[in-house]
Amino acid sequence: MKRLILCISVFLIGFVLFSPVSAQLMDDTDRQGSQHSIFPLVGYTTDYGLFGGGVYQRINYADSRRPFLSNMMVDVTGSTKGKWAARVDYERIEMFSRPIRNRTIVDLELNPIRSYFGIGNNTLYTREDLDDGLYYLNQQHALVTFEARTPLFDITGESALDGALRLKTSYTSATEDGEETRFYTDPPSHFDAGWVNTLGAGLLFDSRENEFAPKSGQRHEIGIDISSSLFGSSYSFYELFADLSYYLSPLENTVLAQRFTARHNIGDTPFWELPALGSSRGLRGFALDRFMGDSSVLYMAELRQWLVSFLDDEIRLGAHLFFDTGRVFSEFDSNELFDEWKRTWGVGGAMTLFSPDLIFRGEVGFSGEDYRIYAGVGYAF
Repeated sequence: MKRLILCISVFLIGFVLFSPVSAQLMDDTDRQGSQHSIFPLVGYTTDYGLFGGGVYQRINYADSRRPFLSNMMVDVTGSTKGKWAARVDYERIEMFSRPIRNRTIVDLELNPIRSYFGIGNNTLYTREDLDDGLYYLNQQHALVTFEARTPLFDITGESALDGALRLKTSYTSATEDGEETRFYTDPPSHFDAGWVNTLGAGLLFDSRENEFAPKSGQRHEIGIDISSSLFGSSYSFYELFADLSYYLSPLENTVLAQRFTARHNIGDTPFWELPALGSSRGLRGFALDRFMGDSSVLYMAELRQWLVSFLDDEIRLGAHLFFDTGRVFSEFDSNELFDEWKRTWGVGGAMTLFSPDLIFRGEVGFSGEDYRIYAGVGYAF
């Protein structure tokens, strides 16, 4: 208990230290022009330890364009456990003067504590083995993603069904970190370093009134991603996915957010591309990537509320409760859909600083095995 209290205290200190160097004040209902923000980051997460870095965001609202004309975010962090990560994320709602929304993401990562617990929904876990590094491996990863989407036809006055096209290219290298590690004693079927280049397509419907902190509406996406030697990939496989989210406000300043996701992989999928559960994006409270399989299902629910605000809503503080449940499927597991679902719950806080479209989030999640502390940018969904 003392250790838990200490970790929560460190997390809260780090959460307060999210502070802006410069920011242009904007009204949430009438945003115009460009906003530049630089935020130094200091915080703590259970999986990566103490971390530091910074976030730069530039949002161009032009003449009150919604949600924006363009949005760029640069995020660079390093942790005391040796993980270094950098991301550049640029999105624009027009391309070639046409309503083709496009997004380009570049991810770079050096991670000596990438988690691997084996394949399946019931792999063994002890906190002592995790602390001794028996579930770790060394991974280097580089990824470039480009996505473009355009409306196929209007459904309501403010929402449409979009067709999406995705291109991804990545290179990943993973090596064992000792002969006693799980990655060495029970390696996955496909783990050799190599390229994964995918071509994907899908459909997306989005009726949320706000993309950063929605109070109402829906966002649904289904699609397929194909990796093939014809694209220069080292592995040939394909993935089907569905991602369905709902938002409603049962009370003033209170939002009930729900999300259901499903993924299914077929072919020679490298382990780092397999569906995994246990992170800040699902089954919060389990160790990172705790469960891995050929398929996964996940349900998440959050009850969010903004509690107080300062400086005419330029600074807002909020809290939320959450519940996650889901499981993975593999050749080692029961294929009964409703068997052996894992469950977690937790509490979190949220904060905006001078921009309603830049939200800092911190959470503590609890599972039957462990607890985890998270900190990051943006809501989980």
